[in-house]
Amino acid sequence: MNFSPAIIAPEQLHIVLDAGHGGRDNGACVGSVSEAELNLQIVQVLAQELQNHGCAVSLTRIDEESLSSPYASNKKVDDMAKRREKIRNLNPDLVISIHQNTYPSESVSGLQCFYANETLGSKEYATAIQNQFNQSGLPFSKTPKPTDFNLVEHSPCPAVLIECGFLTNPQERELLQSTTYQQVLAYHIATAVVQEYSRQHTTVACTN
Repeated sequence: MNFSPAIIAPEQLHIVLDAGHGGRDNGACVGSVSEAELNLQIVQVLAQELQNHGCAVSLTRIDEESLSSPYASNKKVDDMAKRREKIRNLNPDLVISIHQNTYPSESVSGLQCFYANETLGSKEYATAIQNQFNQSGLPFSKTPKPTDFNLVEHSPCPAVLIECGFLTNPQERELLQSTTYQQVLAYHIATAVVQEYSRQHTTVACTN
């Protein structure tokens, strides 16, 4: 009788992808580049990559509009509340919120992961994704950090926020708009997520 690890199939992994901002909330804007638009582009590429890995994927927003009601007195608060409600109803295994960063100095660059400190499993996914990029040969060398970002911190499941790069860095801003680079980002994120999910759900199977 032999014992071997049984890997949980990626088909059992349901991920909600959140494209940060939207509607009147453009997020960070540098020149003609809107963070909200860029977030949605990357989420759409990432959704396809995760589906190619066999994962089930849902999106908090599917177009340029936010989720807020046109009658809401505070559209940002209402938008975030509706995103949280949608996530609770979808009951996923993981939430990934995509954003872009800015900094006063143009020289600062690089993708960085943040995680919901209060939700078990979040740090492990953020670390897996960050390590994937740090070891990819791309110019990244950062450490995942906890965040109190509202959507992530109140998630009912593991949640990660990814700042994909700095719009204030001219070279990185150009890269982030490239469909080729967006595919590179999606590949590394999906690879890390599937591997970490399999690692967390590996069990010992009894075989004859």
